[in-house]
Amino acid sequence: MTIPSALVREARQRAGLSQKELAERAGTSQPAIARIESGRGSVTLATLTRMVAAAGFELVMELSPGGVDDAVIAAYRRDVDRSLLRHNLQRSVDERLRAGAEMVTAGHELSRAVRTAAGRSGRPK
Repeated sequence: MTIPSALVREARQRAGLSQKELAERAGTSQPAIARIESGRGSVTLATLTRMVAAAGFELVMELSPGGVDDAVIAAYRRDVDRSLLRHNLQRSVDERLRAGAEMVTAGHELSRAVRTAAGRSGRPK
């Protein structure tokens, strides 16, 4: 059984209609309803919508995002400090670029300080 055939059958049964009654409401024949419900007839979205509406229902379709399979991404999303993100996004692009450049400079200075300290202690650099 296909999804469309199952939907038509479920709508008809929940409405308490026979195939003949649904056919009359939908403006088609009982054999057409039987073919659809058995999965032997092809059904367009328009036909499916019409059949379900004739039974007193509305066809609703939606897309939902899939789950995250990557544990690293899931952990990153969980651990992100959203207040820091909001604060950073309130800054202009120039301010963000300047702050990034300052962090790179600070990283270079830290590396230089570590090498200098390692040299003074006699440890390999």
